[in-house]
Amino acid sequence: MRVTARLSCRISWLLLLFLVCGLEAIAQTVQRAPAKNSLWRITTNKSTLYLLGSIHMMKPDVFPLSDAIEEAFRSSARLVLEVNLDGLNSPDAQQAILAKGLLPEGKRLGQVLSPETYRQVQQKVEALQLDIGALGRMKPWFLSLALAAMKMQQLGYNPENGVDRYFFGKAINAKKPVVGLETADFQISLLDSLPAKTQEEALLQTLNELDQFEKEIEQVVRAWAAGREKELESLLLESFKEYPEVYAKIVTDRNRNWLAALESHLRGEGSTFVVVGAAHLVGRDGVVELLRKRGYSVEQQ
Repeated sequence: MRVTARLSCRISWLLLLFLVCGLEAIAQTVQRAPAKNSLWRITTNKSTLYLLGSIHMMKPDVFPLSDAIEEAFRSSARLVLEVNLDGLNSPDAQQAILAKGLLPEGKRLGQVLSPETYRQVQQKVEALQLDIGALGRMKPWFLSLALAAMKMQQLGYNPENGVDRYFFGKAINAKKPVVGLETADFQISLLDSLPAKTQEEALLQTLNELDQFEKEIEQVVRAWAAGREKELESLLLESFKEYPEVYAKIVTDRNRNWLAALESHLRGEGSTFVVVGAAHLVGRDGVVELLRKRGYSVEQQ
């Protein structure tokens, strides 16, 4: 698979809030080694912080999750998410997203893409029996997300079944406070600020790779479900090596920005359950490794 193809999928999944699928083939992994999860526990004398990597679009048949994950949530006093999902689907929130995702009035997609890329957009949209007129005002990054979301939903994945949405619902039912590390506007602005060239490359590769989404997603989900940290790192982060500026903006800067909030919970008392995109927890720049470097006791569950 081409590196640029992986980059497009990462960008597309980031706000859709990535990954998912059935858990076939996990039994063989369990036979070879003790079961692990994409869950880490950080402990101090008075507090515990659980970090769970999120698959942001899931099939419904994966819930409930493992006993270790479910118990970690039950024992926690609060939930921390990338974005507090309360009100995210409100008309005002959707209008704010559209305000950034659509081109200015009077401007069309064909005016901001190269002729060849736009030709491929038209061909793919027609093949999918979609209306190019309805999509023609979308910015390239937004169209990438829209096409990726449509394809994943065709495959049975839905943001309503995402790991973050699952625990958000449980927190509301249990009357546990929910805290967001960022706002939806901040995340949308990150994608909107990507260079025009990067946006076009991501869109072009999304068009070319839509038919391979199912295989890619299954690989990521299997690694996530089995807690295979190194494999997850390779699948999610390897593609960023050729795009250091994008990697810094989308991954490392955000990881570092979250540390102050996470450490504030570690300085308090009781347990806190944190759910963020799986790509943010793995690798040398991941939140797990950053906390290890600060001297915290970290254990994968």
